Amino acid sequence: MSTNLFYAELANYLGVGDLRSDDPDGGWSWNRHSLTLGRYRVALTQDRQIVAQRPRGGGLIPSTQLAITGVRSFGEGERVTDDLCRLLSLASQSQVVPLSYRFGGRGRQPLHPMGQALYFRPLLPIRDGAAMRTYLETVWPRYRLLRRRRKLAEVIDMLLIAELPVQPLEVKLAQLFIVMENLKSTHAKACGYPFRRGRYRDPAQPSRVLGFEALLREMFAEMGMRPGLRRLVTLRNEIVHFGLSRRPYESLRDHHDRGKDILHEYLLRLLGFRGRMLLYRHAARVGKDIG
Repeated sequence: MSTNLFYAELANYLGVGDLRSDDPDGGWSWNRHSLTLGRYRVALTQDRQIVAQRPRGGGLIPSTQLAITGVRSFGEGERVTDDLCRLLSLASQSQVVPLSYRFGGRGRQPLHPMGQALYFRPLLPIRDGAAMRTYLETVWPRYRLLRRRRKLAEVIDMLLIAELPVQPLEVKLAQLFIVMENLKSTHAKACGYPFRRGRYRDPAQPSRVLGFEALLREMFAEMGMRPGLRRLVTLRNEIVHFGLSRRPYESLRDHHDRGKDILHEYLLRLLGFRGRMLLYRHAARVGKDIG
């Protein structure tokens, strides 16, 4: 295995580390992680200004340096970096994106990197470095295992698009329902359910259709969850079929926030997370223990 280091620069992660950096002049910062992600060793270093200041979002903010050991090719390093970006994005609810890669004397920058730094309602306490290290090391194996089968990169990207400001609430809700559709479809495929005439079917009783709500309930139950879905499903049907809802804003907001919490909890449980998530509907000021 090559001992060469793969380097990457990221933008928009506004968390802190669990290891301290000290300067000869007496300065210091909790700006480092030393991560074990499967067979990779990752030294993650945060910009000290981000650690020192109260996080503020907006625009594309260079934030993070990676040095990855265990990478054998440029493409492998890009994939590891991109996977880490998705997990940081999920935790922070900020669009963490790569700005540059460097390996073996070769460098590359993504064309027109796009992403917005957000610090609105993070899913996990990203200003707790120890909690973030535990999260990343715990969920990494399951994420890599399920990433393609459950389209997790696309799911996380869609959840983050729904977080961008200046969007009508119905659009945000529609994006959440698209995520639910995606997850229930990949769940059905993973279960081996046949798809015939535009519907998933019960393999033991092919005439029985497994609809949106039934598959969601089964999917959530598999993770030990039994959320109330009837009102969300009714709202989903309104928005899908009519584009708008006549419900008052407060009702739409409540459904949106609860839908976010349901999806967040499901993803964390799917990835094998054990710890405390922050509840979106309580502005990330109240937590819920998982596991």
